[in-house]
Amino acid sequence: MHKLKLLAAAALAAASFSSGALADGPDRVGITVGTLGNPFFVPLVQGMKDAILKANPSAEITVVGADYELAKQSSQIDNFIAAGAKMIMLNAVDQVAIAPAVQRAKAAGIAVGAADVSAAGADVTVMTNNVQAGQIACQYLIDQLKGKGDVVIINGPPISSIQDRVTGCKKAFADAPGINVLSDNQDGKASREGGFAVMQGLLTRFPKIDG
Repeated sequence: MHKLKLLAAAALAAASFSSGALADGPDRVGITVGTLGNPFFVPLVQGMKDAILKANPSAEITVVGADYELAKQSSQIDNFIAAGAKMIMLNAVDQVAIAPAVQRAKAAGIAVGAADVSAAGADVTVMTNNVQAGQIACQYLIDQLKGKGDVVIINGPPISSIQDRVTGCKKAFADAPGINVLSDNQDGKASREGGFAVMQGLLTRFPKIDG
């Protein structure tokens, strides 16, 4: 959680610096993330809010979740533009297709920072090493299974952070010949509900899943 807050603060600081016009802190900021239903985003958003309010205690902050829908996130960015935001912090639901919305924001003179997921056209992107994170997580699973077992990877929306974590996980599994990956392409929507639904289907298909 602490690392996510640091990531958020770093993203905000980098976006502020790159804009060249926010020395006193932005007075109106819009934050849009993949979903507000995922606990992962709680410390990320809080870190952003803490950094914004430290720079400008009177700043107005609007936080929204896009539910991993591109059209919804694009509309949210347009709403931030219309509201006169000075900065937009973005956790993109599609790092490529979000580009037109990012360009509209920049054309309006708004600084755009991307956090944890790259976003085409953003002024700055700050990310953790998601490949390493995936590799560490799945190495832990390998160790718990003592190098042998049937496992599944619940995938997610096609965004860079999730893709990188899955890549790291597969790297770990590739070095463990006793691990059999039964499935790696089911989209859990990066949510508890989505993951639960996918896992129910996998348990129906595969009578034995070790991890």
